[in-house]
Amino acid sequence: KTLEGFEGFHFHQLRHTYTSNLLANGAAPKDVQELLGHSDVSTTMNVYAHSTRDAKRKSVRLLDKVVGND
Repeated sequence: KTLEGFEGFHFHQLRHTYTSNLLANGAAPKDVQELLGHSDVSTTMNVYAHSTRDAKRKSVRLLDKVVGND
């Protein structure tokens, strides 16, 4: 059964959000792998981890520091 306003939503998508948020907030990939029950960290990182807009901004700021544009 589909709830109104949730068409196209699948509960499994929450695992992707959970993973991405944990990693974006500093959780160790190995810890997230174990929390999700994956046998290999590559599954966690290649399938479930998605870069957030904020994480990309932080990376750009780090790059600016490295190349001296800060």
